[in-house]
Amino acid sequence: MGFIRKLLLSVLLMAALSAAGQTKLESIMDCINNMDKQLPVEKIYLQTDKPNYVQGDTIWFKGYLLDAGYLTPSAHSGLLYVELDNAQDSCVKRLMLPLITGLTWGNIILNEDDIPEGDYIIRAYTNWMQNFGTDFIYNKNIYIASSGTKAQLVVAGFKADKSNIQTSILLTDLSRQPVRLADLQLRVMDGRHTLYRKRTATGVDGSFDLNFTVPEKVKAKNLSIIVMEKNGREKPVSLTIPVTLNRPENTDLQFMPEGGALVAGVQSKIGFKAIGEDGKGIQVSGRIYDSKQQEVVAFNSAHLGIGSFEITPQPGEIYTAKLVFANGLSKAYPLPLVNTEGTVLKIIKFSKDSLRIKVGANTALPADYYLIGQSRGTVCYGAHLVFKKRELLITLSQNIFPTGIAHFTLFNKNNQPLNERLVYINHHDNLKIDITQDQQKYNPHDSIALQLQVTDNDGRPVAGNFSMAVTDDNQVKTDTVGDNIINNLLFSKDLKGYIEEPGYYFADRSPERETELDNLLLTQGWIGCNWKQIFNPPQQPAFEAQKDFEVTGIVTNAFNKPVDKANVVLLSKKPLVIKDTITGKDGRFKFTGLFPIDTATYIVQTRRKSGSSFNVSLNVDELKVPLFNPPVFRTTPWYVNSDTLLLHNRDSKMSQHLAQEEAEGRGMMLKEVVIKDKRIIKNSKNLNGPGEADYTLDEKDMEKYPKLDLYDLLNKKFPGINETMNVGVITYRLKNHIVNFFIDGVEINRLGLDAGMYMHYLTSEDILGIEVMYNSRFAMRYDPNFMSKLMGQDRDVPVFLEITTRSGNGAFMKKIPGIYIYKPLAYSLPKDFYRPRYTVKTIPKGTDQRSTIHWEPNIVTGADGKAIVSFYSADKPSTYTITVQGTDLNGQLGYIRNKIVIVTPSFNPSPK
Repeated sequence: MGFIRKLLLSVLLMAALSAAGQTKLESIMDCINNMDKQLPVEKIYLQTDKPNYVQGDTIWFKGYLLDAGYLTPSAHSGLLYVELDNAQDSCVKRLMLPLITGLTWGNIILNEDDIPEGDYIIRAYTNWMQNFGTDFIYNKNIYIASSGTKAQLVVAGFKADKSNIQTSILLTDLSRQPVRLADLQLRVMDGRHTLYRKRTATGVDGSFDLNFTVPEKVKAKNLSIIVMEKNGREKPVSLTIPVTLNRPENTDLQFMPEGGALVAGVQSKIGFKAIGEDGKGIQVSGRIYDSKQQEVVAFNSAHLGIGSFEITPQPGEIYTAKLVFANGLSKAYPLPLVNTEGTVLKIIKFSKDSLRIKVGANTALPADYYLIGQSRGTVCYGAHLVFKKRELLITLSQNIFPTGIAHFTLFNKNNQPLNERLVYINHHDNLKIDITQDQQKYNPHDSIALQLQVTDNDGRPVAGNFSMAVTDDNQVKTDTVGDNIINNLLFSKDLKGYIEEPGYYFADRSPERETELDNLLLTQGWIGCNWKQIFNPPQQPAFEAQKDFEVTGIVTNAFNKPVDKANVVLLSKKPLVIKDTITGKDGRFKFTGLFPIDTATYIVQTRRKSGSSFNVSLNVDELKVPLFNPPVFRTTPWYVNSDTLLLHNRDSKMSQHLAQEEAEGRGMMLKEVVIKDKRIIKNSKNLNGPGEADYTLDEKDMEKYPKLDLYDLLNKKFPGINETMNVGVITYRLKNHIVNFFIDGVEINRLGLDAGMYMHYLTSEDILGIEVMYNSRFAMRYDPNFMSKLMGQDRDVPVFLEITTRSGNGAFMKKIPGIYIYKPLAYSLPKDFYRPRYTVKTIPKGTDQRSTIHWEPNIVTGADGKAIVSFYSADKPSTYTITVQGTDLNGQLGYIRNKIVIVTPSFNPSPK
């Protein structure tokens, strides 16, 4: 970026026309650059091995945390959080990973018991990133398909007449044979809420029809149909079918004038975006009319419902857009109001290497206007503007900006931003990655060696760090228009909202793509800089940067005032840790040099200088999780209007499992025998004896859900537990059965205590285990009248929960003053990707059907820019996709996608 500053100084000297104007301009620039120094922005990109998964798979990922300005490894944060959230804003997995020079990698195992089929979002962030809202947090939507053997396929179509929705659904088995005359139970869902229930059956062709009316306030994109086949099997097939509608009358059409506003008498370019009911862009065409219903201009959308047109608005006019849909319906949309006075900022790519900026107005303007051009948070251009006419043209070289989005802002003398405009600068100077194969084609189980050669734009070799994913095209659908490290860090993350198909805009260099890219910047390029914060920066950021794992907190007295010079001790048995420190005047303390592992539980204790812990309180800072942004649209399950690649992936996984059992002599079992180990809860007061329960949650289960209170923890495992208030006392029911709580052997109800107090007081960190008794075998020890209640179908047939706490006195809620039990999120250390090594040709058939053929997260090219990666092909002929991404750690990014072919071995008979 040094060359930018040199060019910038020369531009300033040419543009500034007065000492006062020069001083004001430099003041604006200094505020922007100082903000970047005080609150440097970080960007994170995650490469995953593939876009969608099946239960039992592992998500492999590589994280790149870079400084937003220079794209060098961030020196600010040393910890990265990666989490897997479901679509209902519930975190199912959270990892904490140490960063080394901005790099880390890890994996998430998708256990069937923990992660049901459905939509999920992978998020990655640092604590520091939370100072900038959720826009810089990395998000990736994925779908996790079921790996079960009892599966069906769905063909569904929807149509609607206003609020009435009709659908015809066909059910088939995996071989595409109709599921005939099956008894079904249907539920129409609005998110988690049931709107309708119905029983029906499939016909002889495997189909059924369903009609239902949607309440006025319910959004179609939240609707789904749950189909459950009731056929006497232990676990019935359950299918979730999203309701996908795009009713024309519900099309949303948004208009964004270039620069921010329509000004009377000044020609303006207007970007527009049409969004369908499913949240995706939709193609439209229409016309603009004035208040006299005279047609002004016609318009048509281009890619994903985005487009633009030009108009010269007239004073006092009100403009309306009218869409006419294929079904004959029409709908009108107002354009933004026309301002009687103001400025318009237009940008035109004048030539291959230059930009022309036009600032227009409809009245004479005072002299003091300032134009700032910045990229990646750094000012690259500045000018003090003097208007002699109502239009001013500026031509400048694109070379003063790096590759990425350039952001222009026009200010008045009061530092008020008047107009903003974004443009994408592309010098085509990203790293070049070449992949050379050691053979033209390969056979199954062959050893494959690939050589990477990385060079810069001038052909010089580049040392850097890269990651590689190799996937089977017969099982994994390659996302050719999705994001990669280049379009994510240089493009998507500098825009507001969700960018649909970011890779599309960089697939070629055609003029049409450049126009479509510029239209996108018109409609979603409103990054909304917080100029108030820039000119008046905060004294202290709300979220601190975490260099390493630390335990921090505060000691306060009975009046919630900080306690100075209090002694604080941190203890841990596994790993063995004993540390002490003294609080400062603000009452705060810090422990460093810790390495949290899965079993780590820290006891933090404080005492006054006198040695007493009376009237002191200690709190440890817990991780604050960023706000959840729900996905713009839902991913369709693999079995609905089926994606054959996901079907192959799922079938291959099942086939490989069966082949492995056969190869190991486990495939011909006459009868399945299920043996359940008892899960013993230490110090349990279970009346039946430890482990004697219908269902047991042990300490490992508690560790999966850190920080959850008892109520949320139970809802994780038993969805549907509900809370009711009766005469001021809260009671709980699970499937209409009243819940009786025993905490460390003490029955809460018998003491006359309120169960609700414990449900929101105890957390997973306080609990060693929970044992659930609902069958007569175990429940009768708790209630001798259990059988009579059961036989009489008493509404209050109880369910018994025996909760064992760590302290052993949870029923009395006794906590020792000045002590805090803290179980941190453990470091997630990377595991090795399994790579088979074939040394003989006699391999058990079908035992290797990997969908991810290879994952290499840490490829380091040397000074010659070269690195070699080797692995073995799997069982079947196919085509593999190789995806390599990474950085030279000095600001340059690289990405390539390539193919290799696996063929059936040719038969070569031995010569006689």
